[in-house]
Amino acid sequence: MAEKPIKGEIGYFGLEDWWLSTFTEKERQYIEQKFQPLGSSAVMLTSGEISYTSETSLGMLTSLAGWFSKDEDRHIAYRILEKAEELLKSEASVLHVHFFYNEKIILYYKDSDKPQYLEKAIEACKKQIALAPKAAVAFKVEYKEFPLPAHRGYEQLASILESQKKYEEAIELCEQAEKQGWGWNWGERIKRCRERQAKALAKAAPPL
Repeated sequence: MAEKPIKGEIGYFGLEDWWLSTFTEKERQYIEQKFQPLGSSAVMLTSGEISYTSETSLGMLTSLAGWFSKDEDRHIAYRILEKAEELLKSEASVLHVHFFYNEKIILYYKDSDKPQYLEKAIEACKKQIALAPKAAVAFKVEYKEFPLPAHRGYEQLASILESQKKYEEAIELCEQAEKQGWGWNWGERIKRCRERQAKALAKAAPPL
């Protein structure tokens, strides 16, 4: 008997082959059971008809990955993010790319005690930061009445640099974010890094 065609979001975005080859049947059942966003009762990942959606495949996969952030689930999230990253070049929305890197930073930093995952988190921070000027423009167009939100790439990378005692780099990063207008208390981290930098220099100075 022929298998039922895959519909829903997976079918709409042409991700059937990826879905079937990337996850086992047990994993697919688990993903569908766990992914229960509001308003999705009629259309799910693999069932229900979609005639049109303003969502994109990148946006959908980014959202899906976020449902699997727990320790025991992140192996699933990472596979979803890998597929999402393949779609970046075809993604026209700067904000969808921005939010993809946001989710990638969150998920990979949760495993930052493992060097390979910390490096992936740092790489995602740098890519989101490189996109920041364009993302700022897009936010101002899309959300005219609101100031720019916080920027996870800047925040997380500044935190990592501070923990590595790379105070000058952390300060420069915070100043760049503040200049671009991203929300957050950048001045507080700048002040703290300067104080710690001064203490480190004083400690390292040879005695008179």
